[in-house]
Amino acid sequence: MKNLKKLVFLIVLSPNIQAAPTGADLLEACETSLENGFNGSKGMMCVWYVTPCDCHHGKDSDIPRVCLPDGKEPESLAREVIDGLKLHPELQSESAEVSAGIVLASKYPCD
Repeated sequence: MKNLKKLVFLIVLSPNIQAAPTGADLLEACETSLENGFNGSKGMMCVWYVTPCDCHHGKDSDIPRVCLPDGKEPESLAREVIDGLKLHPELQSESAEVSAGIVLASKYPCD
């Protein structure tokens, strides 16, 4: 039990543990990705959030449903999300998932 308490303490107070990315983190990742061809962890992060799968978002979720049309490229979606986050800077304090969902759902709502 003592070791478990130590582990919990270390996890809670560890400076290396990061919270979920915010809209501001997504903005930075997508801007960087457009410059470097979506390479590295920032590229993967940008693509992950700008190409949401509607299958995970139920009607009780805070994340808006997004239904992307076939053939929509991540580069185009990244630009749309960047523009949306700059136009609505208040979304930058939301989670990356929520902020991307709000921006994309305005253009690609599910019927």
